[in-house]
Amino acid sequence: MARIISFALGSVWRWEKSPNRNDFIKYVKNLDIDGVELTFSSKEELFAFKLSQDNEKLLRGLDFVTVHAPFGLVEKADNEQELIKQLEVIAKIYQQVGAKNVIIHPHDLPDRQMLDKFNFKVSTENLRQRRKITIADLEKIFVKYPKIGLCLDVAHAYSWSKNETSNLIKAFGHKITQFHLSGSYRNKDHQSMRKVSPNFLASIELLLKAKAPIIIEENIKIKSEKYLKEEVEFIKKMFGA
Repeated sequence: MARIISFALGSVWRWEKSPNRNDFIKYVKNLDIDGVELTFSSKEELFAFKLSQDNEKLLRGLDFVTVHAPFGLVEKADNEQELIKQLEVIAKIYQQVGAKNVIIHPHDLPDRQMLDKFNFKVSTENLRQRRKITIADLEKIFVKYPKIGLCLDVAHAYSWSKNETSNLIKAFGHKITQFHLSGSYRNKDHQSMRKVSPNFLASIELLLKAKAPIIIEENIKIKSEKYLKEEVEFIKKMFGA
């Protein structure tokens, strides 16, 4: 079976001023991809999301649609009621698009008792070194939340060391539900995979052998659908997809 290649809408966050992530879906309609990650960087974007009928049909027809919860889901919620409201909206979107996964950063995981009330699959994510969440910290999270998986971000991992991606795969291979793929170049992550160093490519060697879906999550400044197609084609060739 060919490797699943998906695309995170957060990659093109610069391309529109609209707070409604529905307005970004047009940029991926002509890409040769198997899925889309609906990236919500804030609660305002989450609450503003209104999905058109055409885009709902498009997303439901894909193999691997995922939802990235707001950055600051817990930290930036005004109170518990607003946190619950965000989770309710995420649950509604999850059902609407037939999603497979919800990504929540480790410092933003709600209490397990609250999270268990919602019928969606959750994965947490390894973060950049400056967030200081170690492999040991992730192990503790998986003990506390035994049902959740891991979204392994290879660019975040590289900020720790060239061995971190391999270490994470060896430690949590059974937990990995998906990979966030982007390059790290001159200490900047979420860069194009077409300009990474040999050291970075060596750091993701085990990724090439893994089976979990790949989600392209870059910071694309060039507003060009041709560029998007070229980026997807390059990555699909990398994984023989």
